[in-house]
Amino acid sequence: MAVCAAWGRQQQQPPQPAGVETPWDVRKILTDLTAQSNQLKPLLTQLDPQQWVNKGASSTYTQQWLTAQRQLQDVLVSTQRLAQKTDSLSLALDAYFRLEALEITARSLDEGAQRYALRPFADKLNEYVAQSFGNRQRLRDYLQDLAASTEQNFKIADEEAQRCRGMISKEAPSSSKKKKY
Repeated sequence: MAVCAAWGRQQQQPPQPAGVETPWDVRKILTDLTAQSNQLKPLLTQLDPQQWVNKGASSTYTQQWLTAQRQLQDVLVSTQRLAQKTDSLSLALDAYFRLEALEITARSLDEGAQRYALRPFADKLNEYVAQSFGNRQRLRDYLQDLAASTEQNFKIADEEAQRCRGMISKEAPSSSKKKKY
């Protein structure tokens, strides 16, 4: 039983599993994502989807523009939270899904810009969309590795718990615990 308790204390601070990025590497990825996301801010500020509507575009672009601004802030907050706790699967999932949602909205706005905005501006937005894919892919790869590592850790912990239960159940009951009739 002492072996099981010692193993449990050892597992509280698990070593960095092979294949999973180190915390400073993850922070570098997140720094890159934040820098890139901050490049979108001035692009969104320069957009005027109401002018697009005046040129015949759908009013949906105005809603998407507002959504993109909110999503951008959500991405910045979620990546900051993940940078503070890089081994959190839930925070990594949150950041990834927020990035993905922002990219989808940015792609739609890019389509509108290609039709209704000035060409140089549309090209900048298109460049952002293309670059965001690579950084999002890096985060996705980290997320997959983190999920696999977490799953493996749970499997190991479960196997060890089963082994410890087996050892405990095989121990002979002590004589002081026997009931007297």
